[in-house]
Amino acid sequence: MFKILIIFLVLVGGFFLGPLLQGHQGSAVFVVANYKITMSFNSFVILLLLALLCLYVIYWIFKKIFNSKTALGNWLRLKSPRKAEKRIEQAQIFLLEGDYQQAAKLFMKSAKGANNSTLSYLLAAQTQIENDQLIPASQLLEQAAKSCQPREKLAFQLIQIRLQIKNREYETARTTIEQLLNEKPRNPEIIRLADQIYYEMGDYQAVIDLMPVMYKAKTYSESQLDQFKQAAYISRIKQLSSDSDPLALIKWWKSQPKAILNNISYQKSMANYLKQLGQTAEADKLLVSISKIESKENS
Repeated sequence: MFKILIIFLVLVGGFFLGPLLQGHQGSAVFVVANYKITMSFNSFVILLLLALLCLYVIYWIFKKIFNSKTALGNWLRLKSPRKAEKRIEQAQIFLLEGDYQQAAKLFMKSAKGANNSTLSYLLAAQTQIENDQLIPASQLLEQAAKSCQPREKLAFQLIQIRLQIKNREYETARTTIEQLLNEKPRNPEIIRLADQIYYEMGDYQAVIDLMPVMYKAKTYSESQLDQFKQAAYISRIKQLSSDSDPLALIKWWKSQPKAILNNISYQKSMANYLKQLGQTAEADKLLVSISKIESKENS
C-alpha cells in the first residue's frame, strides 16, 4: 500500500511540476450547462487533490460512525442487538432439541447484529462440530479469530481443540492442551480434553499420570474415574507386553504405587501377559499373591 502511494505521488508530481518547469502550465476546460470554466492544469490538479482529501475525510468520519457501538452506528449498519439476542435464544432452543443445523444458522445470523459477534461465531462453530460439519466449523472459527478478545481466548482455544480432535490432528491439539494444563491445571474441561487426546493417541501412561488431577478436579464421578483408571492401567500393561524388551513391563510394574501392586485386577492382567512373555517366575509370584488376597477375602 505504501509503495502504491509513492508511485501515485510521483505521477501527480510529474503532472504538476512538468508543465510548471517548462513555463507552460496547460489548461483545463469544462463545459457545464452552457457555462465554460477554464483554469490552468495545475489549478485543476490542486482542486482535484483537495476534492479527494475531502472525500477521504468524509469516508473516515462515516467509517467511525458505522463502527461505533452507539444507537446511530447500529441503525446505520442495520444492526439490532435485541434481534440478535432473540436469535441466540431461539438457536439455544434448537440446540437443546438437537436441531444443530438450524441452531448454527441462527448463531451465524446473530453475529451480524450482536454486541459480541465472537460469542455468536464460537457458538455456531461448536454447534457445527457437534453436527460433524467440520469445514463450516473451521470457517466460523476463522471469523471468530478476527474479533476474539483476551477474555474469550480460552473458549476459542477449547473449541479449536475439539475441532482438531474431530479432524484427528492429535499432535497439534496435544501441544495446545498441555500449554493450557500448565496455565489452568484444575480446569475440568481442559483436563477432560487432555484425557481424550491421550486416549486417542494411545498414550496410556499420560492418562495414568493425569488421573490424580482428574480425581481432584472431579471431572467425572468417582465410579467413572475408577473405571477409566482400570482401563488405562490394563491398556498400559498390554502395551508394554508388546515391547521388544520383556523386562520393560516388569520394571514398570515394580515402579507403581502399592495400591496398584495390590490390586487383583491389575495383578491378574500382569500375570497373564508375563506368562505370554515367558516370564513364568514373575507370573507365579503374582498368582501366589492373588490367591493369598482371595483367601483373606473369603475367610
